[in-house]
Amino acid sequence: MEPVPLGNEKPTTDNGATGDLGTPDETVVPVTILQRVKAAIVGGAAERETRRAVLALALPLVGSDLLQRGVNVVDALLVGRLGAAELAAVGLSQLLLMFVMALVYGLGVGATVMVAFHTGATDSRRRALAARTVLLIGVAATLVLGCSGILFSSPVARFMGADGRLLELTLDYLHVTWFLFAAYVYLHLMSAIFQGVGDTRTPLKAMVGVNLLHVLLAIPLIFGVWGFPRLGVAGAALASGLSEGVGAAWLLFVAARRGLFGGRRSGWSPEELWRTLRVGLPAMGERLLTHGMQVVYARIVIHFGVAAYAAHQVGLNIESLSFLPGLGFAKAATALVGQRLGARDADGARQSARQANLLGLGIMSAWGAAFILFPSTWVAFFTPDPDVLAYSVPLMTVMGILQPPLAVAMVVSGALRGAGETHVVLAAAILGGWCVRLPLAYFGGVAGALGMTAVWTTMILDWIVRSSIVSWRFSRLRLEKVNL
Repeated sequence: MEPVPLGNEKPTTDNGATGDLGTPDETVVPVTILQRVKAAIVGGAAERETRRAVLALALPLVGSDLLQRGVNVVDALLVGRLGAAELAAVGLSQLLLMFVMALVYGLGVGATVMVAFHTGATDSRRRALAARTVLLIGVAATLVLGCSGILFSSPVARFMGADGRLLELTLDYLHVTWFLFAAYVYLHLMSAIFQGVGDTRTPLKAMVGVNLLHVLLAIPLIFGVWGFPRLGVAGAALASGLSEGVGAAWLLFVAARRGLFGGRRSGWSPEELWRTLRVGLPAMGERLLTHGMQVVYARIVIHFGVAAYAAHQVGLNIESLSFLPGLGFAKAATALVGQRLGARDADGARQSARQANLLGLGIMSAWGAAFILFPSTWVAFFTPDPDVLAYSVPLMTVMGILQPPLAVAMVVSGALRGAGETHVVLAAAILGGWCVRLPLAYFGGVAGALGMTAVWTTMILDWIVRSSIVSWRFSRLRLEKVNL
């Protein structure tokens, strides 16, 4: 998808209606408060054009992210039928995997930003160099991170509080995952490259196939039906890795066929490597610190028992239904801001960020209301365990309240990444997660004996801090002078 041109709408008359210069338009000026609010929300021609561009890019992203998260959700749904220990093991494994994937995420951010910038500048040669350079880095990341995962899974899981059967089940899942780690790396990197180009439909098609294949593999491998061995949590990991590997291979094939990697002699570029890492390294740090914070936070939750952690994991899976639309709009903001800056269109970049933020905030706030109104229904969908269900009301109330600040933090952070301001997002993660959430969770929930509700409430404070920091920075950023 080519960058949508901005600023080419017809000029407006003095009464705010669209028409030729000097020609009065017969459109009625809003006179009531309701009409004025409606006009402010709908906006003018430029706003509507930008909103269409955001939606065209974001909606397939929402679908792709929902389907990618759907792999983990399906694993939780299926494994949850085996017992609370199996559910907690899969949740703990996925948390550790997300921590390692933070490094890959940073590469993905760098790839999206640089590919988007070169796309906006209509420089296909530099775009191909950036894409090829990122894939070469992905080879090294796969080897280093996969081997590290194999070596350190056991001590890390023990640090998280896993022992006995929970430790055994967690290692069963992780050992399979690390041997198939390349599938996770390249599915993410290829999706990031397509996002930078402005094509979010192709990754969506890949994720539809991944999910269908995952279900077909997960059911027999987990439960031992249709002649397959009963592998339990290891079967869930095997189904995830194989299905995502097929999706990554298909995206590589499509990208090569479209010429996104250039010709055979295109090679790679040290300059593009530096530019990608300059954007990607702070993003890596932000994700590492965020997921590291989540690992420590999960350790605090496990202090209250397996049922509490199982409820926490269920809450995260439920929250992904609202989180992923926000993530889709955040990625759309990254790509569109990067493209607009590549085309030297600062006003278009600013308007893209604003429309993405408004859309993400509206959708996630609606999900938050649903979480607050029907807490037990959401949790019961994942598990019938009465000990887990006992946590449903405080957990889902917190998940509902935090949606607005979470939405703003996510989407504005995406816009800052598109402008290369990944270090600001890193600073927000440090202050919100490490300086607010963790100290208050420990000293209030554990040392102060206020319980799990106090621990979960700190998530709200975390995202309020982050949203305030990134919003303040973006409002003061001079996009006209940004040069990636």
